[in-house]
Amino acid sequence: MQNIQLKKIFVCEFITGGGLCAAQLPESLAKEGVLIRDALLHDLSQLPYSVSTTADARLNLPEYCAQCVVVQAHDDIWAIWEAQIKLADAVWIIAPETDGVLHYLTQIVTSQGKLVLGCGLASIKITSEKMATCLALEAAGVTTIPTYTFENWPKSHWIWLAKPNDGAGCNDTACFNNADDLEDWIEQHDKQLTHVIQAYQPGEAASISCVIKKGKARLLSCNTQIIEINNHMLSLKGSIVNGMREYWQQFEIVANQIAKAFPDLAGYVGIDVIVDNDEIIVVEINPRLTTSYASLREATGANPAELIINILTQPKYGWPKLQQNEVTLYV
Repeated sequence: MQNIQLKKIFVCEFITGGGLCAAQLPESLAKEGVLIRDALLHDLSQLPYSVSTTADARLNLPEYCAQCVVVQAHDDIWAIWEAQIKLADAVWIIAPETDGVLHYLTQIVTSQGKLVLGCGLASIKITSEKMATCLALEAAGVTTIPTYTFENWPKSHWIWLAKPNDGAGCNDTACFNNADDLEDWIEQHDKQLTHVIQAYQPGEAASISCVIKKGKARLLSCNTQIIEINNHMLSLKGSIVNGMREYWQQFEIVANQIAKAFPDLAGYVGIDVIVDNDEIIVVEINPRLTTSYASLREATGANPAELIINILTQPKYGWPKLQQNEVTLYV
């Protein structure tokens, strides 16, 4: 197999790139999207590629990308993205799993015969749904949190979480100290069909940033997650990248279990876990860049975009030894 030669890369970031051009642009999503987009564009600017992207007209233009199409409210963003994809050799998609957006964008890229610098359609489809992810992890023997629909959850006096089945991150995730309050919240907000239910898992919230190719995972960092609960709603405030580096070996085992269970996971993958008395419980799998990416250059002492591209395009690429610096990142 020959090395894949790339010249032109299109970075398609959904939130900042015009995916919401005709709708309200939530400040928190825009801030997080800009953080990830700008970190990736900075890393790519250090490499010998021609890089392009799109940017919502309401946001500042990215500093590290000379080829940027500005998107106005009246523009057909999907037509713009398809045109940009046609001009590229490879596409780096940063998009939420919600409403199948990440899956649909990946379909467009693959249908044009372009290289996706990320995960395959099969793994995106499964990991975009929390129920499907839970079932796949259980079948693979990976420890996870049992997940229920509103119709079949075993009500008890535990602490419970309700999450969108296809949501990204902490979006619209609620926590209640008893089943009755959770049930009331779901019924009042008409979320019986959109949300799944999980028992609250004690322990420390953490995440794994890794690169996966053909069933093998290589760790970039082991992170502590900073999560707050305000008026029952969860929100991610940031992370301490490599704040959990003492669990490197255990996290590496879990990441490789997941890599084998989802054969077409590829490129950067974020894995959310809970660490409870040295037991690693997998919460969900993010088949895309996560916020931790923004601090990976400082944390690893390397260019993470270069590492990811090399793994995906060079069959015999030798993975380097990375630094394990601790970096605090707020969003």
